[in-house]
Amino acid sequence: MAGAGRIFLIDGSAQLYRAYHAIRGLTGPQGKSTNAVYGFVAMLRKLLDEHRPELIAVAFDLPGPTFRTTLASDYKANRPPMPSDLSEQVPWVHEACEALGVSVVTAENYEADDVIGTLATRAVAQQFDVTIVAGDKDFFQLVNDGIRIFNPRDQGTWFDAKGVRKKFGVKPEQVVDVLALMGDATDNVKGVPGIGEKGARELIETFGSLDELLKRVTEVTRKKHRTALETHSKDALQSRALVQIHTDVAIAFDPDSFRYQGPNTQRCFKLFSDLGFRTLVADYAPTISAIETDYEIIRSPADLETLIAAVKQSGRCAVHVLADSAKPMQASLVGIALSFATGHGRYIPLGHLALGAESNLDLSKTLESLSPLLRDPTVAKIGHNLKFGGVLLARYGVPVEGFDVDTMIVSYVLDATRSSHRFEDLSLECLGYKTTKEDELLGRGSKARLFSDFPPEAVVEFCSERSDLTLRLADHLQKSLADDAVLESLYRKLELPLIPVLSSIERAGVNINTEVLTRMSHQFEESLATLQREIYELAETEFNINSPKQLSDVLFEKLKLPTTKRTGKTRVASTSVQVLEELAAVHNLPRKVLDWRSLKKLKSTYIDALPRLVNQRTGRVHTSFNQAVAATGRLSSSEPNLQNIPVRTALGLAIRGAFIARPGAVLISADYSQIELRVLAHLSGDESLIAAFKRGEDIHTQTALKVFGTKSGLDPHELRRRAKIVNYALLYGKTAFTLAKDIGVSQAAAQAFIDAYFDGFPSVRDYIDEIIAQARKSGFVSTMFGRQRRVPELTSRNGQVRAAAERVTVNLPIQGTAADILKRAMISIYPDLPAETSMILTVHDELLFEVPEITAESVASLVQDRMEHVVSLDVPLTVDLGLGPNWKEAKG
Repeated sequence: MAGAGRIFLIDGSAQLYRAYHAIRGLTGPQGKSTNAVYGFVAMLRKLLDEHRPELIAVAFDLPGPTFRTTLASDYKANRPPMPSDLSEQVPWVHEACEALGVSVVTAENYEADDVIGTLATRAVAQQFDVTIVAGDKDFFQLVNDGIRIFNPRDQGTWFDAKGVRKKFGVKPEQVVDVLALMGDATDNVKGVPGIGEKGARELIETFGSLDELLKRVTEVTRKKHRTALETHSKDALQSRALVQIHTDVAIAFDPDSFRYQGPNTQRCFKLFSDLGFRTLVADYAPTISAIETDYEIIRSPADLETLIAAVKQSGRCAVHVLADSAKPMQASLVGIALSFATGHGRYIPLGHLALGAESNLDLSKTLESLSPLLRDPTVAKIGHNLKFGGVLLARYGVPVEGFDVDTMIVSYVLDATRSSHRFEDLSLECLGYKTTKEDELLGRGSKARLFSDFPPEAVVEFCSERSDLTLRLADHLQKSLADDAVLESLYRKLELPLIPVLSSIERAGVNINTEVLTRMSHQFEESLATLQREIYELAETEFNINSPKQLSDVLFEKLKLPTTKRTGKTRVASTSVQVLEELAAVHNLPRKVLDWRSLKKLKSTYIDALPRLVNQRTGRVHTSFNQAVAATGRLSSSEPNLQNIPVRTALGLAIRGAFIARPGAVLISADYSQIELRVLAHLSGDESLIAAFKRGEDIHTQTALKVFGTKSGLDPHELRRRAKIVNYALLYGKTAFTLAKDIGVSQAAAQAFIDAYFDGFPSVRDYIDEIIAQARKSGFVSTMFGRQRRVPELTSRNGQVRAAAERVTVNLPIQGTAADILKRAMISIYPDLPAETSMILTVHDELLFEVPEITAESVASLVQDRMEHVVSLDVPLTVDLGLGPNWKEAKG
């Protein structure tokens, strides 16, 4: 119809429930569920974006009785009450609608359906086209020339009169009569017993309407239906009264009140920030350009001297280093931005050729002028990921001193469970400003632009803004840090001093024997080919071993092995490592596939990759250490990840053999022995564990005696292996179900082993119970040195989520304390390392050093002494020490 426009009417209550069930486990900063709000907002934003409505409103049910409960007191009586974690989200959903510019409509004594029906009818009367956004078939009764239904599920489906007839089998005006006959058990709408949807459609098609059907009931040919209709005619009429949508609710249709004006950005920003919707906040955040700022480019040596003087007078500055690569050991220095006061930003072009005509600065002379300032420890340096700039500037002969606030690390200390500590996210969350992402300016990977191509104005604005916001962010985060003396101490005494240590390790790099790796590559290729032939023979066919689908077909269709798990989306039988490990017990092919996968991964990740990663300038491989990733406080490494090389396998040791010392030097490996179990003994105060460590006994042998007794009948090697698995399984909160699979026993036997363990070490059980109880009250768990991890999931109603949180709660104090001890040792050792000696790697509980042969013994003694005495525990810390020309031999 040629109307005055289109109005979208949304069944808000139904969409709210759908969002609640579609997204699970989402909570906001205060620990309250936000899943329904997020899902509803996502639906609404998608609708607004794709359909750009002129008029729009969303209708919701109100709590309490309606006219339908007056007609039938048991109407919807079988429905459970709204879940409490959903009801508390309803006000947020209403607020989100209004913030996004969508009117919310309700009516006392009526349901959302009736509100929509009324508005739709009155809109059509005023020549508007109406789209009802709903998935409930009850709305089919409203469809006519001016009203269509849009179901947003999946890609969206539209229903006009023809669509209703095709989907439901009758014309829209007949829908309510079909619904009356078939009833609805969910809402306690009785209908007519014995008449289902198919029978109801056939009867209404034959007789045209419910009234005509009841008038001519004797003509119904099927006796069962005829008898039911004669007996339950009143029920049919009452059911129609219940399912019929009212179109006469006392709601005025004023088009202007439903006209879409767009979102209120300030309101959306605040609400979505409060709810923790980080992916949405950026769309509504202001930029720093909204306020007055003083950003300039340094064009001459005189300008530079003025800037240096201002920074010295301030006593601090935020530093942003602009480079053309995310890898500091490969990057070229483009420019530096400094901010010494809020609102101020100065950009110093260094390798920025596009600014050549505008700047009289020389790279080497500029760095020479900046060097005293950057080296000055009395001028506090502030930055986001200070390590990156520190490594890069040191390469240019300007080592930075005076590190003070690293906003990335402070954010990590304050909340290690954040999904990321990116500058853009923190700026949004803490300052309320949206900033340009560096990747958007520079490009990355194959799309990266040469630094000579950067647009000058964009670079000056971006870098000045970045340094300015970093200074603001530092001030904001420091206030939060100052509120917790323990966390502030953790940052100042552990994380901050670690930055120059890690910078030194990254610059030093590791020496790789590429010839060894080339030989290994050929050997692995032969082994892979052999394994492939064996797999094909066992399968009696050739197939793509890398293809989960083809492997699944071979295992479960051809070989008829039992299917234990299916993938979430495709529902194909899973071929995960866990599944293949289980199947390996009954067939040899899964074991061969696991071996093939392991070889393939080692070959691609290390053997073939490491030679390509050798830095052409240094001749060494330089990894990057991530200080703000693992919630336990452990360091991780990337590009390449040198911490995932298998520790105890022959292949892993062979790869370590390619890590070599330079001529005239050796490698020292210093590895804490069973540090996590020693930490457990200290934290739990278990007398048996403490006594065993003090006597220097093998803890796994002691566990074997406590758990399996003296008459287990097991081989001593197997006995110790199982005891070791039990020790570490309980350390990480594993259940009897998981332990049973790990050691190949029944779940009942595994539970018996767990019970025996806690009987043997009773204080460990008490410690675990106490730490979980404390964390449930406080909402967080801590290491011995105060590192915290939030665990709000401990109070979750979901048993699986709660159990996972308990495992995290048990693990953090142990693994986190062990990680903190290693960091303290690194900080203690680093300043006293002699010349030409480098700490070159840290892997979990191990440190690796490259030392001149002539000083190796004295350095080894220093390292061992510092590591073993860096902290005082109730049990001794011991370090396994080894020296050798390569990592394999040093590891022993």
